[in-house]
Amino acid sequence: MRNSINHIFLKEIIFSFFFNLWYNYKFFVENATKGLTHNESQESIWRDNIFTSLITYLLPVCLIALVPGVYIGIRDGYLFIAVFDLFAALSIAVIVLNKKINLTFRKLYVIFILYCLAIVLMIAFGLAGPGIIYLLALSVLTAIIFPRNYAFGSIVLNILVSIFCAVIIGLKLFNSPLITEYGVGPWIAISSNLVFLSWLCVVLISKTINSLENTFKREVRLKKELQAETIQRAETNKQLKESEGHYKSLFIMNPSPMWVMDVENFQFLQVNESAIQNYGYTNEEFLSMNISDIKLEEDMENYSENLLNDLKSGSTLNRIVQHRRKNHEIFYAEVRINPIPFKEKEAVLVMARDMTEQMNFTKAIESQNNRLQEIAYIQSHIVRAPLARIMGLVDIVVQNVNQIPDPKVLSYLDQSAKEFDEIIKMIVSKTSQA
Repeated sequence: MRNSINHIFLKEIIFSFFFNLWYNYKFFVENATKGLTHNESQESIWRDNIFTSLITYLLPVCLIALVPGVYIGIRDGYLFIAVFDLFAALSIAVIVLNKKINLTFRKLYVIFILYCLAIVLMIAFGLAGPGIIYLLALSVLTAIIFPRNYAFGSIVLNILVSIFCAVIIGLKLFNSPLITEYGVGPWIAISSNLVFLSWLCVVLISKTINSLENTFKREVRLKKELQAETIQRAETNKQLKESEGHYKSLFIMNPSPMWVMDVENFQFLQVNESAIQNYGYTNEEFLSMNISDIKLEEDMENYSENLLNDLKSGSTLNRIVQHRRKNHEIFYAEVRINPIPFKEKEAVLVMARDMTEQMNFTKAIESQNNRLQEIAYIQSHIVRAPLARIMGLVDIVVQNVNQIPDPKVLSYLDQSAKEFDEIIKMIVSKTSQA
């Protein structure tokens, strides 16, 4: 039992060790190969990520081919092949993991070294070696990690390599299995198939990647549009909240009575707290009423026609009318009417202000002015008649001062004086009333 537990514990330690080792290695490679190309576009980012994944798995997995290849090369006398294999693997690791080198250059270096390796293997082993497989794989790899024009460039390189090998076969430049196994004609047939397969792979991969890129671009565009819409919606919600706050302060909390009224049937659609307090109706009562319930019947004559005509001008209406409270108290109100849309209805916003005191004061001033005008009239017309008679009678008495006054003259003088006294009393009375 204890041995079984120790065995399980040992397996967990080994697994944990290799897991941490792989995690640290993967993190190191990803950090070393991060970096944008000169074309810092969204499309290049995922290609760079593929290249990072390629290097992550290439370096450890290449040991599967490197170790036996180097061993067999040294054993069988292919020292150059063994050295070049080591050089290719080490140089790729050194160049690719150097963060100071531009990422595009690092990609191109990997492709260049692998092409050199493919040429060396083809010269050394002919078609029996992996060289021709490398050429086809490089076309696929180039189509994945580079833009489309680079991918078609790999087809050109395959054609050039094929031509180079044909020259070697034709001129017998090297002691290569290609010379002993193939003539120029058969090699052209073989290499043409290589070029065809390279072209087919590049075209299919390029079209697939273009489709993926278009999908990616569309997703990025939709994401940006969604973000913009989200921002706009958030801004709209913010404005709505601000508008709601302004509405509460300008309408609901306004000290003046206000209401929204339907233009078609003059029904109350909404009222503020001040209207409820000033008119004595509850909010529910208001919403079941129309304007005729608070206006005098004589004011409702032609009200609809006059209001609609005034609203056509589009300006603010300002008028003084008489309203009636719930307790039947009648008062004067100055109303300001503005057309507004309300819940898809044509409506008006009405603000009312109690003008009873101002109207009473105005009426008192008008009444006082009328009395003053009457007093002025009395002074200028009625007072003048008895005063003129008194002055004339006094003049007669003065002219006949040495004679006994005529009783008729004295009687007229007394009558005129009494009449003048009554007029003065009337003026005093009217003045006190004013």
